[in-house]
Amino acid sequence: MEAVARDGPETAADLDHRIRGIFLEALNVSVDSMDTDLVETGVLDSLALIELLLRLEEEFDVKVDVGELDIEDFRTARSIGTFVTRLRTGEGGR
Repeated sequence: MEAVARDGPETAADLDHRIRGIFLEALNVSVDSMDTDLVETGVLDSLALIELLLRLEEEFDVKVDVGELDIEDFRTARSIGTFVTRLRTGEGGR
């Protein structure tokens, strides 16, 4: 996915765009809403979660500690954005 070329910090809209891009490119799934329940709809199963974790680490240069994973962090694309933001600011998982 192409990085957003802009001055200043990344906005929430930029982050949303990048996360939607990961779903489209890595999982071949279009996320219609940032609030769609990805677990309940079956979009995010165990294999897709592993691929997503790898892509998040690559895209955002973060390290995911699988021992601290909480499925609620991956329920929606918006919650994934919050999770990534916590990792990037050093707050880690829950």
